[in-house]
Amino acid sequence: MRHQRISLPLALITALLVILIAGLAGTALVLLRQMHGRSARTAAAETVVLQGKAMVAHLSAAPATTLLSPSEDDWIEFSHLVQNLYAFQEGLQYVSVTCNGVVVFHEQTRQLDGSPTAAAPPTPDPTGDAVEMHRKVMHIGDESLPVVVFTMSTRGAEDQDVSVSVALRKDTVNREEQATTDAIASMFRLSLLTVLVAFLICVLLVVWMMRREVKREAMRREQEHLAFSGMLANGIVHDFRNPMSSMRLDVQMLHKETQKGDATSHDRVLGLTERIRHTLDRMDKVFKEFLYVSRPDKSGPTKIDLTACIKDSLEMLAPRLEQANVTCRFEPPSGTILVRVYDASLRRALVNVLTNAEQFSPPGESIRVDLAADGQNAMVTISDNGPGIHKSKQKRVFEMFFTDRPGGTGLGLFLAKAAVERSGGTIDISHVSQQRGASIRITLPLATGTEAA
Repeated sequence: MRHQRISLPLALITALLVILIAGLAGTALVLLRQMHGRSARTAAAETVVLQGKAMVAHLSAAPATTLLSPSEDDWIEFSHLVQNLYAFQEGLQYVSVTCNGVVVFHEQTRQLDGSPTAAAPPTPDPTGDAVEMHRKVMHIGDESLPVVVFTMSTRGAEDQDVSVSVALRKDTVNREEQATTDAIASMFRLSLLTVLVAFLICVLLVVWMMRREVKREAMRREQEHLAFSGMLANGIVHDFRNPMSSMRLDVQMLHKETQKGDATSHDRVLGLTERIRHTLDRMDKVFKEFLYVSRPDKSGPTKIDLTACIKDSLEMLAPRLEQANVTCRFEPPSGTILVRVYDASLRRALVNVLTNAEQFSPPGESIRVDLAADGQNAMVTISDNGPGIHKSKQKRVFEMFFTDRPGGTGLGLFLAKAAVERSGGTIDISHVSQQRGASIRITLPLATGTEAA
């Protein structure tokens, strides 16, 4: 059972990657916002603590808490001072003054009518380090109000023990934090929107570019098909012009010979008809080669015995080799070499390479076929004793329509290369040390390795 491959368009893959990067960027922004939120809360808490210490230090320095017998005006002024601090810090809940353990002043803050004039922020006093801070829960009716109490103890006149307590509501930290949190939230929304818009533009741009590239690729393929069709047409015209001209001359001579009546030479007529037959065979061969190029074999790969395939190809070419007075030497290895290839295509490739070797071999010479296998590949090397292939032409021998042989189509080795590569193999000029001739090596992947016969 074959596993089906799931293939996704390149544009979709690219868009998904961009979306993934956008998601990572958004996640990073969320984490950054959380970090800034924690930092803002910490900063707000520190600010409230500093304000509480500054207020209690400021109140501890007032005349009402430092004089031995403060007057009523002093306490009224102290109350106004408390109200001014409340106008500055709405989280102020109450202020209490204790002298020798007796509460002499206690004022609960309340919302002032109108728009009170806020006092300037008090500066922290150096004695603020002596301020004690603790939490407390106030019960007002059925409700509970958590506060933070800042207490500063001082020595008044005649060594009186005076302590000033300032209570700030716990939600003061939230109010101090709110402005910073709102600013961070606005920056986060703006950054997130900017990232989303930027990545959306990137996705659209990538998709547009990929779609354009797909269209260009389709146009290039169409142009390649047109160019290939033009090459085929030029090849057909080139390979048919000379045979047709020769056949036209032979037909004209045959017509003249038959008009001689009793003087017609029977041998002459047979020679002309034989030449016409060879010309037609040649044209039929060219037709088949171009037909194979335009409609390649669509059958699937099969497992074959490479040794038997080579023997069949040599047997097919035996009459041709005998007529050219060329022998072939092939000593098969002592084992069965199995390869998984396109059978018809590989046989055609072997026949084309062997035919090429025969055409360049002088009469009386021989062609050598060597077959070997390693752990992964099988190698077929076909060597001849012809003129060889010049170094400047070795890279072009497998190109379409390239040939040095008069009357050649330039398709034999090209078709062999296409067939071998279709089966997952390679074909190239083998660099074998020899005096003359050419050597072509075909490498094919083994199907199940080399087995003993």
